[in-house]
Amino acid sequence: MLCPYYNVCSLYPDATIRPKTPCERARDDVINGLIGAFIPTCDAAGQYTPEQCSGSTGYCWCVNSSGQKIQGTETLPGTARINCATQNATIRPKTPCERARDDVINGLIEAFIPMCDAAGQYTPEQCSGSKGQCWCVNSSGRKIPGTETRPGTARIKCATKYGTIRPKTPCEGARDAATHGLIGAFIPTCDAAGQYTPEQCSGSKGQCWCVNSSGRKIPGTETRPGTARINCSTKCK
Repeated sequence: MLCPYYNVCSLYPDATIRPKTPCERARDDVINGLIGAFIPTCDAAGQYTPEQCSGSTGYCWCVNSSGQKIQGTETLPGTARINCATQNATIRPKTPCERARDDVINGLIEAFIPMCDAAGQYTPEQCSGSKGQCWCVNSSGRKIPGTETRPGTARIKCATKYGTIRPKTPCEGARDAATHGLIGAFIPTCDAAGQYTPEQCSGSKGQCWCVNSSGRKIPGTETRPGTARINCSTKCK
Protein backbone atom coordinates (compact mmCIF):
# COMPACT_ATOMS: atom_id res chain seq x y z
CA MET A 1 0.00 0.00 0.00
CA LEU A 2 1.29 3.39 -0.92
CA CYS A 3 1.27 5.58 2.13
CA PRO A 4 1.13 9.36 1.73
CA TYR A 5 1.86 9.76 5.43
CA TYR A 6 5.21 7.97 5.96
CA ASN A 7 5.38 8.56 9.70
CA VAL A 8 1.95 7.07 10.33
CA CYS A 9 2.58 4.05 8.14
CA SER A 10 5.96 3.34 9.70
CA LEU A 11 4.45 3.35 13.16
CA TYR A 12 1.21 1.58 12.20
CA PRO A 13 1.85 -0.53 9.07
CA ASP A 14 -1.67 -2.00 9.15
CA ALA A 15 -3.43 1.37 9.61
CA THR A 16 -5.98 2.37 6.97
CA ILE A 17 -5.78 6.00 5.88
CA ARG A 18 -9.25 7.47 5.23
CA PRO A 19 -9.42 9.21 1.87
CA LYS A 20 -10.86 12.68 1.76
CA THR A 21 -14.63 12.94 1.49
CA PRO A 22 -16.37 14.94 -1.25
CA CYS A 23 -16.98 17.71 1.29
CA GLU A 24 -13.33 17.86 2.31
CA ARG A 25 -12.16 17.86 -1.30
CA ALA A 26 -14.59 20.64 -2.19
CA ARG A 27 -13.52 22.61 0.85
CA ASP A 28 -9.81 22.23 0.14
CA ASP A 29 -10.25 23.10 -3.53
CA VAL A 30 -11.90 26.40 -2.61
CA ILE A 31 -9.54 27.41 0.17
CA ASN A 32 -6.83 28.08 -2.39
CA GLY A 33 -9.28 29.37 -4.94
CA LEU A 34 -11.08 32.65 -5.47
CA ILE A 35 -11.37 35.15 -2.61
CA GLY A 36 -14.93 35.27 -1.33
CA ALA A 37 -15.93 31.96 -2.93
CA PHE A 38 -18.21 29.71 -0.90
CA ILE A 39 -16.27 27.29 1.34
CA PRO A 40 -18.38 24.29 2.38
CA THR A 41 -18.37 23.26 6.04
CA CYS A 42 -17.59 19.63 6.92
CA ASP A 43 -18.10 17.86 10.24
CA ALA A 44 -15.52 15.75 12.11
CA ALA A 45 -16.28 12.75 9.87
CA GLY A 46 -15.79 14.86 6.75
CA GLN A 47 -19.48 14.95 5.88
CA TYR A 48 -21.39 18.07 4.92
CA THR A 49 -22.89 19.83 7.94
CA PRO A 50 -26.70 20.13 7.62
CA GLU A 51 -26.44 23.92 7.49
CA GLN A 52 -24.15 25.73 5.11
CA CYS A 53 -23.50 29.48 5.11
CA SER A 54 -21.76 31.91 2.80
CA GLY A 55 -19.36 34.15 4.69
CA SER A 56 -19.38 36.79 1.95
CA THR A 57 -23.15 37.12 1.44
CA GLY A 58 -24.46 36.03 4.87
CA TYR A 59 -26.98 33.61 3.32
CA CYS A 60 -27.52 30.20 4.95
CA TRP A 61 -29.32 27.10 3.71
CA CYS A 62 -29.84 23.41 4.45
CA VAL A 63 -28.19 20.63 2.45
CA ASN A 64 -28.69 16.91 2.09
CA SER A 65 -25.98 14.31 2.74
CA SER A 66 -24.51 15.01 -0.71
CA GLY A 67 -24.16 18.71 0.00
CA GLN A 68 -26.92 19.68 -2.41
CA LYS A 69 -28.99 22.67 -1.37
CA ILE A 70 -32.55 21.84 -0.27
CA GLN A 71 -34.83 24.24 -2.11
CA GLY A 72 -36.81 26.70 -0.01
CA THR A 73 -34.45 26.63 2.97
CA GLU A 74 -32.43 29.76 2.17
CA THR A 75 -32.45 32.43 4.88
CA LEU A 76 -31.45 36.04 4.37
CA PRO A 77 -28.90 37.74 6.63
CA GLY A 78 -30.52 38.82 9.90
CA THR A 79 -33.54 36.50 9.58
CA ALA A 80 -34.29 33.41 11.68
CA ARG A 81 -32.59 30.32 10.31
CA ILE A 82 -34.36 27.05 9.57
CA ASN A 83 -33.31 24.22 11.91
CA CYS A 84 -31.29 21.89 9.68
CA ALA A 85 -31.13 19.30 12.45
CA THR A 86 -30.17 16.24 10.44
CA GLN A 87 -28.76 15.86 6.97
CA ASN A 88 -31.01 13.02 5.88
CA ALA A 89 -34.21 14.30 7.48
CA THR A 90 -36.86 16.01 5.43
CA ILE A 91 -36.28 19.73 5.82
CA ARG A 92 -39.41 21.84 5.73
CA PRO A 93 -39.19 24.40 2.93
CA LYS A 94 -40.23 27.96 3.63
CA THR A 95 -43.94 28.68 3.66
CA PRO A 96 -45.56 31.43 1.56
CA CYS A 97 -45.68 33.61 4.69
CA GLU A 98 -41.98 33.13 5.41
CA ARG A 99 -41.02 33.84 1.81
CA ALA A 100 -43.16 36.98 1.74
CA ARG A 101 -41.67 38.12 5.05
CA ASP A 102 -38.09 37.55 3.94
CA ASP A 103 -38.67 39.28 0.60
CA VAL A 104 -39.89 42.42 2.35
CA ILE A 105 -37.20 42.57 5.05
CA ASN A 106 -34.60 43.54 2.45
CA GLY A 107 -37.10 45.45 0.34
CA LEU A 108 -38.80 48.82 0.65
CA ILE A 109 -38.50 50.87 3.83
CA GLU A 110 -41.73 50.82 5.88
CA ALA A 111 -43.25 48.16 3.61
CA PHE A 112 -45.67 45.81 5.33
CA ILE A 113 -43.87 42.77 6.80
CA PRO A 114 -46.25 39.83 7.31
CA MET A 115 -46.13 37.99 10.62
CA CYS A 116 -45.70 34.20 10.64
CA ASP A 117 -46.18 31.77 13.54
CA ALA A 118 -43.75 29.05 14.66
CA ALA A 119 -45.01 26.75 11.90
CA GLY A 120 -44.49 29.44 9.27
CA GLN A 121 -48.19 30.10 8.77
CA TYR A 122 -49.78 33.54 8.71
CA THR A 123 -50.85 34.69 12.18
CA PRO A 124 -54.62 35.36 12.32
CA GLU A 125 -53.96 39.05 13.02
CA GLN A 126 -51.67 41.15 10.88
CA CYS A 127 -50.61 44.71 11.68
CA SER A 128 -48.81 47.49 9.83
CA GLY A 129 -46.06 48.97 11.97
CA SER A 130 -45.92 52.18 9.96
CA LYS A 131 -49.69 52.86 9.90
CA GLY A 132 -50.77 51.20 13.14
CA GLN A 133 -53.67 49.44 11.46
CA CYS A 134 -54.50 45.78 12.15
CA TRP A 135 -56.74 43.28 10.39
CA CYS A 136 -57.62 39.59 10.29
CA VAL A 137 -56.44 37.25 7.55
CA ASN A 138 -57.37 33.79 6.37
CA SER A 139 -54.93 30.87 6.11
CA SER A 140 -53.63 32.25 2.79
CA GLY A 141 -52.80 35.62 4.33
CA ARG A 142 -55.64 37.42 2.57
CA LYS A 143 -57.29 40.24 4.44
CA ILE A 144 -60.83 39.50 5.64
CA PRO A 145 -62.98 42.50 4.62
CA GLY A 146 -64.48 44.49 7.47
CA THR A 147 -61.89 43.46 10.06
CA GLU A 148 -59.61 46.51 9.79
CA THR A 149 -59.09 48.45 13.01
CA ARG A 150 -57.58 51.91 13.23
CA PRO A 151 -54.92 52.94 15.75
CA GLY A 152 -56.42 53.38 19.21
CA THR A 153 -59.60 51.40 18.51
CA ALA A 154 -60.50 47.99 19.91
CA ARG A 155 -59.17 45.17 17.77
CA ILE A 156 -61.32 42.32 16.50
CA LYS A 157 -60.33 38.99 18.02
CA CYS A 158 -58.80 37.01 15.19
CA ALA A 159 -58.80 33.84 17.28
CA THR A 160 -58.17 31.21 14.64
CA LYS A 161 -56.87 31.30 11.09
CA TYR A 162 -59.53 28.96 9.80
CA GLY A 163 -62.45 30.27 11.82
CA THR A 164 -65.03 32.64 10.40
CA ILE A 165 -64.09 36.15 11.46
CA ARG A 166 -67.09 38.40 11.97
CA PRO A 167 -66.77 41.65 10.00
CA LYS A 168 -67.57 44.92 11.70
CA THR A 169 -71.24 45.79 12.06
CA PRO A 170 -72.68 49.16 10.95
CA CYS A 171 -72.66 50.26 14.59
CA GLU A 172 -69.00 49.34 15.06
CA GLY A 173 -68.07 51.03 11.80
CA ALA A 174 -69.90 54.22 12.80
CA ARG A 175 -68.38 54.13 16.28
CA ASP A 176 -64.82 53.74 15.00
CA ALA A 177 -65.29 56.46 12.41
CA ALA A 178 -66.61 58.87 15.05
CA THR A 179 -63.82 58.05 17.50
CA HIS A 180 -61.33 59.74 15.20
CA GLY A 181 -63.71 62.45 14.12
CA LEU A 182 -64.53 65.88 15.52
CA ILE A 183 -64.20 66.52 19.24
CA GLY A 184 -67.62 66.26 20.88
CA ALA A 185 -69.15 64.34 17.96
CA PHE A 186 -71.72 61.68 18.86
CA ILE A 187 -70.18 58.23 19.29
CA PRO A 188 -72.75 55.44 19.05
CA THR A 189 -72.79 52.67 21.64
CA CYS A 190 -72.65 49.04 20.46
CA ASP A 191 -73.34 45.87 22.44
CA ALA A 192 -71.11 42.78 22.63
CA ALA A 193 -72.52 41.53 19.32
CA GLY A 194 -71.78 44.85 17.63
CA GLN A 195 -75.42 45.90 17.41
CA TYR A 196 -76.80 49.30 18.43
CA THR A 197 -77.83 49.38 22.08
CA PRO A 198 -81.53 50.34 22.45
CA GLU A 199 -80.58 53.57 24.21
CA GLN A 200 -78.09 56.02 22.80
CA CYS A 201 -76.73 59.07 24.60
CA SER A 202 -74.69 62.12 23.63
CA GLY A 203 -71.83 62.66 26.05
CA SER A 204 -71.41 66.30 25.10
CA LYS A 205 -75.11 67.28 25.33
CA GLY A 206 -76.37 64.81 27.94
CA GLN A 207 -79.39 63.87 25.86
CA CYS A 208 -80.52 60.27 25.40
CA TRP A 209 -82.95 58.62 23.01
CA CYS A 210 -84.10 55.24 21.79
CA VAL A 211 -83.06 53.71 18.48
CA ASN A 212 -84.23 50.82 16.35
CA SER A 213 -82.02 47.92 15.28
CA SER A 214 -80.59 50.08 12.47
CA GLY A 215 -79.53 52.81 14.89
CA ARG A 216 -82.20 55.25 13.76
CA LYS A 217 -83.65 57.52 16.42
CA ILE A 218 -87.25 56.72 17.38
CA PRO A 219 -89.17 60.03 17.36
CA GLY A 220 -90.54 61.20 20.70
CA THR A 221 -88.05 59.25 22.82
CA GLU A 222 -85.55 62.04 23.48
CA THR A 223 -84.92 62.86 27.12
CA ARG A 224 -83.12 65.97 28.35
CA PRO A 225 -80.42 65.98 31.02
CA GLY A 226 -81.91 65.46 34.50
CA THR A 227 -85.23 64.04 33.26
CA ALA A 228 -86.41 60.44 33.58
CA ARG A 229 -85.31 58.26 30.69
CA ILE A 230 -87.67 56.18 28.63
CA ASN A 231 -87.25 52.40 28.84
CA CYS A 232 -85.84 51.70 25.38
CA SER A 233 -85.87 47.92 25.82
CA THR A 234 -89.36 47.74 24.29
CA LYS A 235 -89.27 50.78 22.05
CA CYS A 236 -86.82 49.32 19.53
CA LYS A 237 -88.76 46.12 18.92
